[in-house]
Parts: sequence; C-alpha cells; structure tokens
Amino acid sequence: MERYSSPISYFWGVLCTLLGALSLNDIAIIVGIILSIATFIINWLYKRRDFYHKKNLREQYYEKHNKNSDECDL
Repeated sequence: MERYSSPISYFWGVLCTLLGALSLNDIAIIVGIILSIATFIINWLYKRRDFYHKKNLREQYYEKHNKNSDECDL
C-alpha cells in the first residue's frame, strides 16, 4: 500500500504548494488560458466535421446530377 500512497501524497503536496504560491489573479489567468485553448479546439473540431459533412453532401449532389445529365436528350 505504501507503494501507491507515497507518490499520491507527494503529488498532492506539490499541487497544494503550487496552488498556494499563486494568487487569485494568477489562477484566473491560467483558467482563462485553458478555457480559450479548449474553445479553440472544440470550434476547430466542429468546423472540420461540418466541412466534411458539406463535402459529402456536395459529392452526392454532383453524382446525382451528373448521372441525370447523361440521360438528357438535349
């Protein structure tokens, strides 16, 4: 049990020391940076998914209309 409890207690000790050394303004800055990076990543993923979805719709549309245009008697 000591094998697991020692590293965990060291981790929490270091974490509490770091958080104790930071002021409320420092914590707010860090949280703001983390949230802005997370927002960027989420927006990028959704835009990428939207792009591929629209690309597939365009391909399906052109396949459908190209097949129909070959049958046209003009």
